[in-house]
Amino acid sequence: MRLSWTFSLISLLSGCISLGGFQGPEVLPEGKTEVGVGMVAGDMLGDDGGGALGLMELYGHYGLAPRLEIGGRTTGFWAAGEGALGAIMIEGKYQLLTQRPLVAAGMGLSYFGLRAGEEQFVTLGFYPALWLGSPHFYTGMRVILIAAGSSIDDEVGTASLAGFVLGGTVGNSVRLRPELIVYIPLTGSDRHPLLLGGLGLSFRWGGDKSHGL
Repeated sequence: MRLSWTFSLISLLSGCISLGGFQGPEVLPEGKTEVGVGMVAGDMLGDDGGGALGLMELYGHYGLAPRLEIGGRTTGFWAAGEGALGAIMIEGKYQLLTQRPLVAAGMGLSYFGLRAGEEQFVTLGFYPALWLGSPHFYTGMRVILIAAGSSIDDEVGTASLAGFVLGGTVGNSVRLRPELIVYIPLTGSDRHPLLLGGLGLSFRWGGDKSHGL
């Protein structure tokens, strides 16, 4: 069953998927850690009814091995009462090219669960991504694949979005991460693009500074 863009927008507003990038084509050196907080906000283009949204994301990444980092993030508030109000996500990224322009490929997996009375709603998100550029200016493509279901319905709904990212960083140990993202729905009849602006603030420490990006 294909999910409508209206349903997908509800998913975005509830924080059950991750919309921010807050990373680029560089991979953290082994042993280095980065943690940060980011905000994304925007609106649907060409929709007179409006679809404005704003979400917060907390994120962290760690250089696990040369050319490989792992991380995680949450969206909005990840727990309240009996159910989650935001997604919990794990992700990884591998450096494909170490000479500029840098190229890296990533993958993420998110989970969202919400209980309302006797009904339980669950959403899974998959996030393949490709990043190109330098540590301080980059572009990327981030696809979001959504699968959703509930305890009172045997069907599983699906939706997908293609995101195009333009971003950068300012600073080194303390970094600002501005970004501009356009998401285009790949399913449904109503395919108004979603335009988002984001700003992250992150802190880095550890690792071998002589090899840090």
